[in-house]
Amino acid sequence: MADYVVYGMHLSPFVRKAEAVLAHAGLDYDFEEVNIVGMPDWFLEISPMKRIPVLRDKTIGTEGVPGTIADSSAIAMFLNKKHELGLYGETAYDMGRIAAIEEFADTSVAVPLGMGLFRPILFPLFSGKDSDLEPARKTWSKTLPPLFDYLEGALNGGDYFVGDAYSMADIAVAGQMTQLDLVAGLPDADRWPALVKHTQAMKQRPGFAENLKAAEAMLRMLLPERLDLN
Repeated sequence: MADYVVYGMHLSPFVRKAEAVLAHAGLDYDFEEVNIVGMPDWFLEISPMKRIPVLRDKTIGTEGVPGTIADSSAIAMFLNKKHELGLYGETAYDMGRIAAIEEFADTSVAVPLGMGLFRPILFPLFSGKDSDLEPARKTWSKTLPPLFDYLEGALNGGDYFVGDAYSMADIAVAGQMTQLDLVAGLPDADRWPALVKHTQAMKQRPGFAENLKAAEAMLRMLLPERLDLN
């Protein structure tokens, strides 16, 4: 039996982030789906911020709070330290840069992407209504481009965000960019060539490939095709 359990849903970019770290480490894990609309009491006990994912290390605890880590960044740090993955670079400066880009992805990109695009498109569909495309188009055309500009500059034409190595910066950014791709496709490759190339490459990596297959199957039941927000 696997030592780890991931609680969440594959469609979450933060769950995708945790699964990518586990896959990079070559670790087996069980997955337990959590209803984010009506979270059960047992999950609220282990997720004080009422968010997914939560990771359980069964070698530490199998019930309740013991053995659980909430928040994708905390999960990444835990796994990186325990299994010596090297996902936060080799130098202090690399670690700082990686952590900064990870935080940029998890907040500056994730908030407008989730609240301004993903939510107005998908949440009405849950209740049989049409997507609210006006805020989604505004997010796509006004809010996201400056964020893409920053990420394009951070890549500086390279394959990775920090140094010449795969890191949590790559995982965190790709977690959000693949979320965008699921709903509306990727941005203009002529304007942001390195960012689009990076995302396409990350989609093939262990953890990402499996998660995106499951997320795609779930999403297409609500949204049969990607939306053109131009």
